[in-house]
Amino acid sequence: MKIKLDPMQGYVTNNGLFDQKKALESTGVKAAICYKEVSDGVPFSQDKVRESEDFSTLVTRGIDTIFNDHTTPSEHQVLSLEIVGIPKIMCMVLNNEKQYTADERSLRYTSVEETANISKKEVELYNKWLKIYCDVIKEKLGSFYHKFSKNTTQEEKAIIKMAQENARYMVGVFMPTTTTYTVPWIQINKIMVYMQKVIDNPLNNLEKLLVPYFKEFIDECIKLDVAITKDSIYKCIKDDEKTFDKVTKKYPLVKEYLGDKSLVYKNNKDVDLSLFAYRNPFTAINDENEYGYNVSYNNFESFACLAQEQRHRTINCEMIIPDSFMCFVPPIIKDNKELVNMWLKDMESVKEIYPQGELVKVNRCGTLKNILKYVAQERACDRAQLEIEKVYVDDMIPDIYNNLINEGKNDIAEKVKPYVKKLRCGFPGYHCPGTCGHPRINREL
Repeated sequence: MKIKLDPMQGYVTNNGLFDQKKALESTGVKAAICYKEVSDGVPFSQDKVRESEDFSTLVTRGIDTIFNDHTTPSEHQVLSLEIVGIPKIMCMVLNNEKQYTADERSLRYTSVEETANISKKEVELYNKWLKIYCDVIKEKLGSFYHKFSKNTTQEEKAIIKMAQENARYMVGVFMPTTTTYTVPWIQINKIMVYMQKVIDNPLNNLEKLLVPYFKEFIDECIKLDVAITKDSIYKCIKDDEKTFDKVTKKYPLVKEYLGDKSLVYKNNKDVDLSLFAYRNPFTAINDENEYGYNVSYNNFESFACLAQEQRHRTINCEMIIPDSFMCFVPPIIKDNKELVNMWLKDMESVKEIYPQGELVKVNRCGTLKNILKYVAQERACDRAQLEIEKVYVDDMIPDIYNNLINEGKNDIAEKVKPYVKKLRCGFPGYHCPGTCGHPRINREL
């Protein structure tokens, strides 16, 4: 895994490291907003803080916020991590936390090659099924792709893309990918501490497999000065005598911080990574679904489908791996018993590496508005991944509607009714920016 800071971001030094001095100074400015008095009848402003307070005062206040767990002032300093070779499952871990944005290389539409993270067997199965799906798609949907393609080359590319989308289910969730992950400075430090909890006490095999990647991630963030360590705090103040005296007077132990790479942020609230339901004592993943203006909904879907869903930060997703191995079977082959049996057998043969097609139990909680107006309006689409489209079009929205009726919540049900068994282009008030011209409500691919 290789991590660098986006050089176009504002807190990057000339040698590519995170500028903690500048970030602490900025944190000191933001923290002053909360309590500084107005003087001389001049409206209070951030500029007034910068003009009236020196570097030492601002940095000391910034350090105070870190030590005292008052983290909003250090959420304003944003950084972008450009990560190459990060396992897909680790992207899922990061993407399940809030306060971030990410652009990630699509595993739906890119090919698979053998690497240290992808076994020869995975590549062989991927290529085997890539050919099978190309053949099946040409046989069953060749005329469709021919109709909506300008030429033979475009037609072939479209078929290969859809074959890749299905073949990649055979590849494990530790497949490396590339992402840009933009996040508040303090948030990435919190995530590192949550990762450390897993490192110190992995609760299952999946977590054990994640441990070396979590360690590597933390180590890379320490090298980039992204991690707030005891050593980095010491280095931020050591060259300014006034600041050093101020900070060490308040926090005498700082004098001993030089060379100590341990993380400064303390997990005082005892928070865990949010993706894993078994780490949440309040999880609803084993309870009955709840329906109303707020919805808690459980189902089984693949890792690949969950990865699509969790990117919608307006809802909360978490997962557990069932005791018995199950996998998603693409609808395009469901009427071919021989291919289905071969698919199940091949999936079973790679279950130890958690193939992306493995079914996990998922709970998502969110407001009805966010489920319909954000997630469904993005995913209930002919251009979206088929599996997640079916989750919303065939299962979730009809279930919500029917259960609202059954529970006598007719007023809410009437508001949901226009969204039932429709793609987003049929949703009330939605205007598609790029009409595909061929929305298919019952597509197989």
